[in-house]
Amino acid sequence: MKSINIFLVGLSLSFASCQFSKTNDTSKADSIESIESGPGKIVDERYLVVPGRSVGEISLGEDMETVGKRLGRPDAGDAAMGKAWGIWYNKNSNGGLSNELAIYSSYKDTTLTSKDVKQIRITSNQFKTQDGFGTNRTLSDTQVKYPDLIKVATYINEAKDSVTVYDSKTEGIGFEFVKGKSISLTVHQKNAAVNGTYLTLHPEWKLVEQ
Repeated sequence: MKSINIFLVGLSLSFASCQFSKTNDTSKADSIESIESGPGKIVDERYLVVPGRSVGEISLGEDMETVGKRLGRPDAGDAAMGKAWGIWYNKNSNGGLSNELAIYSSYKDTTLTSKDVKQIRITSNQFKTQDGFGTNRTLSDTQVKYPDLIKVATYINEAKDSVTVYDSKTEGIGFEFVKGKSISLTVHQKNAAVNGTYLTLHPEWKLVEQ
């Protein structure tokens, strides 16, 4: 497996405002302006998580050339056998790395001419479902929200913390937990396992249980 920086020509990512695409896109069939996360609270489509479909304005099945024009060149990535992870980091005021967006892609079909989005992973708690559910939630809270949630793998990360991955396969959303709180969520195709990808997002993590 070979680490690379995937070159995607396009606009630079403005992570400071967590905008993953242009804000004047009105092409979506389902207007997010009509979705509420609570009384009087309208979800901003730039930060909306739709399990099995999208995170912000990046959607599953979207052409990676289009994604590249929106996000610009990834900060890091990994690729092999026509599959790839592209990772964009948010740099905080101290110059360190904080939140990240990762997109897993592979060829659309047997023509091997273009790639599309297969998974979208986000760590920022600013992104939420239409009823306000995001990261930094307990496992019990997440299990109430997604009753079919099952544990699919446990890793040891570079900080020697146990990272446990849970997945709601039917809903198309998975979560990573460290010390009882979710640190990320991943939107994937419904009825496709979150850990069913050929590439591992964090090859430095040691698999200890699956």
